[in-house]
Amino acid sequence: MRHNVVRAAILAMLLGGASLAFALSTGPEAARTGAFRVQNKTAEPTCTNCHTGSPINDASGSLRILDVPVSYLPNQIYMLRVRLDHAWNPMPPDPLRWGFQMQAVQASTGDSAGLWVMVPNSPPDTFTIRKATSLSIWKNRRYIEHTRNPVNPVDPNGSTHYGEPTPVEWHVQWKAPPGDSGKIYFFAAGNSANGDGVSVGSGDFIFTTAESTIGSTNVDVTPHPAPLHLRTGLEPPYPNPMGKCTGISFTIAKGGLVDVSIYDLQGRRLRTALHEFREAGSHGAFWDGRGDDGQFLKNGVYLIRLSAPDGRRSSQKVVLAR
Repeated sequence: MRHNVVRAAILAMLLGGASLAFALSTGPEAARTGAFRVQNKTAEPTCTNCHTGSPINDASGSLRILDVPVSYLPNQIYMLRVRLDHAWNPMPPDPLRWGFQMQAVQASTGDSAGLWVMVPNSPPDTFTIRKATSLSIWKNRRYIEHTRNPVNPVDPNGSTHYGEPTPVEWHVQWKAPPGDSGKIYFFAAGNSANGDGVSVGSGDFIFTTAESTIGSTNVDVTPHPAPLHLRTGLEPPYPNPMGKCTGISFTIAKGGLVDVSIYDLQGRRLRTALHEFREAGSHGAFWDGRGDDGQFLKNGVYLIRLSAPDGRRSSQKVVLAR
């Protein structure tokens, strides 16, 4: 009996408290920088998968990667700045929150180049490194992004720059590769959030940008992309449990018509999240907790199912906890 009470209490905390936790920014899932196609790696989606309601790269703001060297020296550490500038009109009633995700990509391979130096983080900011799963075409990329760190006495909101006016900056350290790796791209996405804890349809603004640097020899390395060897599959949704929205990432080994839908545990189809043609590679979608009728579904456990062009199917569970 006691174990049942404990389990019930944990479930209540999960369903009742997760919405608050994920209404605050915990950082985006991997591969949301909007990077263009590099070698055999398809273009990445952006945070507009969940943060909808405003056009991407609206004229009211901008994102820049500053202090990127014209050319890099092997093993040299560089301090880079990510600067997000956005003028809200009108100003939202809730304190603003800001977020970013950035990566460095070798032009000749499409994989990560160099390392993000994490110790120490730049006070009061706190950062984390995120990577995609082994199924993803971007599995060899590493992303640095903001966090929410409630135990940091300097800034309990981590690097979301809670309530700060525009512009905001993040200072990150990047260590160049041990040798000359040719041209390296930096891709970044930034989020200017209105602080209402809602993503879908709330009017948050997403901005993307790119910069590049070359090796000290000023000679690009000859491209040598590896074969894709893709495996069809659906990655675990993020965040999970979900409050307002969860990101859905999947990989398909063959291009064609893709279906991603939401089911209840009784096998009833409740929402079509994606039903479109996609090329072979990794892609993204989202679910906002609603059914096809536009109404919010009840808190509980649901299934996300992928039907791929090669006939394979896979599914992942997600907990809806508003």
